[in-house]
Amino acid sequence: MSRFASGISLACILGTIVFLSACSSSNTTTVIVEPTPATIDLCLAPASTCAGGLNVSLEVGKTQGLTATGKNRLGQALTETFSFQSSNPAVLTIASNGGTCAGTWNSLTVPQVCTPGPTGVAQVTATAKGVSSPPVTIYVHQHITGVTISKVPNQPATLSSTCFSKGAPPGPESALYQAFALNGTTDITNSVGPFAWQTVLLAGQTTSAVTLSSPPVGSPLDQEIATANTPGLSLLFTSVGGIHSQPVQFETCPVQSISISALNNPTTSFLVNTGTSTTLNATVTDILGMNLVGVPLTWTSTDPISASATGSAATTIYGSVGTVSASAIGGAAVIASCTPPSCNGGISPSLPIYPKTAITFTVTSTSKPASPTVYVSSTGCSATAASCGTTVVPLTKSSTSSAFTAGSPVSLPFTPNSMVFDDTGTNSYLGVDSSAFGTRSVMAFAGTSASTVTNVAGKVLAISPDTSTAVISDTIDVPNQVFICTNCSSTTSHTVASFLINNATAASFSPDSLKAYIVAGSNLYVYSQTDPLQKISLPAPATDAAFIGEGSFGYLAGGDPAGASFFPTCYDPALSLPLGSLSLVSQMIRALPDGQSALALAPPNIQTVTATISGAPVLNVPGCPAPRGFLTISNAVGPTINLGIGNFTPTQFIISPDGSTAYILAQVLPSQRTVINITAASQSTSNTTYSYTLTSGSPLQVGMSIDITGMQNVSDNGTFVITAVNPASGSNPATFTVVNASGINAIGENGTGTVTPRFPFVTVYNLNSQTSSNISLNGNATPLSASLSPAGDLLFVGADDAAVHVIDTASFADIQQITFPFPQNALCFGPGTPSTAPPVTCLPDLVTVKP
Repeated sequence: MSRFASGISLACILGTIVFLSACSSSNTTTVIVEPTPATIDLCLAPASTCAGGLNVSLEVGKTQGLTATGKNRLGQALTETFSFQSSNPAVLTIASNGGTCAGTWNSLTVPQVCTPGPTGVAQVTATAKGVSSPPVTIYVHQHITGVTISKVPNQPATLSSTCFSKGAPPGPESALYQAFALNGTTDITNSVGPFAWQTVLLAGQTTSAVTLSSPPVGSPLDQEIATANTPGLSLLFTSVGGIHSQPVQFETCPVQSISISALNNPTTSFLVNTGTSTTLNATVTDILGMNLVGVPLTWTSTDPISASATGSAATTIYGSVGTVSASAIGGAAVIASCTPPSCNGGISPSLPIYPKTAITFTVTSTSKPASPTVYVSSTGCSATAASCGTTVVPLTKSSTSSAFTAGSPVSLPFTPNSMVFDDTGTNSYLGVDSSAFGTRSVMAFAGTSASTVTNVAGKVLAISPDTSTAVISDTIDVPNQVFICTNCSSTTSHTVASFLINNATAASFSPDSLKAYIVAGSNLYVYSQTDPLQKISLPAPATDAAFIGEGSFGYLAGGDPAGASFFPTCYDPALSLPLGSLSLVSQMIRALPDGQSALALAPPNIQTVTATISGAPVLNVPGCPAPRGFLTISNAVGPTINLGIGNFTPTQFIISPDGSTAYILAQVLPSQRTVINITAASQSTSNTTYSYTLTSGSPLQVGMSIDITGMQNVSDNGTFVITAVNPASGSNPATFTVVNASGINAIGENGTGTVTPRFPFVTVYNLNSQTSSNISLNGNATPLSASLSPAGDLLFVGADDAAVHVIDTASFADIQQITFPFPQNALCFGPGTPSTAPPVTCLPDLVTVKP
């Protein structure tokens, strides 16, 4: 008996141990005794999740499905059978499947026909196992034929009757709006329930000018509060029962003025070292004179490689706060602008606002500048119909103490006529003379390969500072066109807009990339990100354009009988705004890095012009140049400096990064060109000899570069260097010889040869001393193309000796000559695999330094 009792006790003990062991296990088991839903959601079908307490507007006789979902405490959906209840079955019935009828169903189990009933309000709930959903309130109403919006009358006065200030003393101004629902002419607002209010962003806007919010609990269901937000104009509308109102404009008072300064430092010019940063604060007022904070200004630098600018609207003290980071030797003008559509968006015509004065930075360093990468190409293959491929060859240094060397050629699909890098050095674009009936196109080059931009041809005139947009002009194909290409570097997402603009030869972007001035003879075209293209007839032909770094306007070389003109970025075509006239004879013009000045070249002279922008704010008047605004522009023209090299046609006009020096490449005037009539061609091994008579200009000489066109045997056309002239005096008739293995014997054909001598030096103008000098290349080579390093310490010059010369800009010494031997570094090549020698001489006439 005692043993039996002991056995029972032992079993109990063992059972207890097993139970405790199970309880102490690291595995957690959740046991749900009864799967009763913790919550039930009742939503508009087909949604299964929604905010509780929905309000629904439903026209009499219409139906609306509801979906009920039960969830346990872990948020997991359960399979449940729901029952539905309507608090007002006379107005709204609900079937067993959750379908509601604004009236009466013919059957609650198999609902098919909804018979209209009276108007009214009903609340619907779903229940399962004693748990109910939050009610859905359904407003049953008559058919809505229209919805309107208006301000609630008798509200407190605001500062203006036309706009709401974001910076009013008590905070952003607001207005209370009310909506009306109509059945014909009958107001049925009280029966339709709450309205859904929304804002509409106008083209390009990223933030709305208005913020919508619900009035306090207990307010009428047809009301909404609209509060001033980002300066500009947006739309708001409301809807109920699927019917939308017409949109209503809401304008947050636009920005009128911007001023930039460093904290406790009134200076507008800074000398900084690389590796440092400077904080700038932008003070912003609207057209009512109210200070604004947290405004989405656009911060820009004219040289982001030297001094980059970024900004933030996350401030409760200033309009915006910017940071200027000094990265490399150079100089830049920095501004913060109210640039549509992100600021003053939705206003038409666009209303960009700029500070009266830019902040300038001169960046120095105790370290030697980094060695740049140079890209070299040639237009040589464009002058021949023979099979000829073109390349881009990089020039680099392996160390700061080594010499530049030519790298491996990168083959191009077409022969370029121009090569331009964007300001950040991310991409360059190479133009082509013609689309050749769609077989050629502009190329995007990223350093190791080139991709084609289909259906775009022409010369690259300008790339926007934000690198997104390129202006490309086709003056060869008929009709002439200008292409505005956005995101050209992307083969999949770029967009192209084309315009029938005849003979566009120059273009310039505003520093914030909002607008571009396109010069086409006696017409100025204004491209904008937000406004339609504008055409402005000029009283005189123009040849060039440049925006000052401050951004308020751009100069035109020409465009006015006085010599130059200027045109504001902020303008209203309806005002028939005339261009400003300026007594500044100019053929080419370049902005200087002080943000307020430009340098104009009018051979044989050169001179500066400096702008002053002034004017006191006037309430409700934009901060634009007159007549649209209260600002005035005055220009001070510097003395005329003769460069001392006679008259010439400039081919390049380069400004150093710090704005202290200008470099000029030039050729003779058109009237001084040599033109010959070619009557025959004969080939001998690798040479072709042409018979000719002199038509005009000086006799031919060995070493001249001659352009040959019109020969019936197209392989005799091209650009060649003359290797022999017989007789040497060049008297008529005579022959000249070039290296052209593709030439064929042809008697009796006619063509034209043109020699346009280039100046055998680079002209240098020092802006500080107002003096000029010349740089000669080793071997008396003639410059063809040049590009300046980002630090301004080296000038790379492609020359007619088939070499790129590296010039030390401090000493003017020609310190290195880089050649392009075939095949390892060739600028062009002939057909076959492996490639054969090129059919023409390809000279380095496209030289571009990567920023």
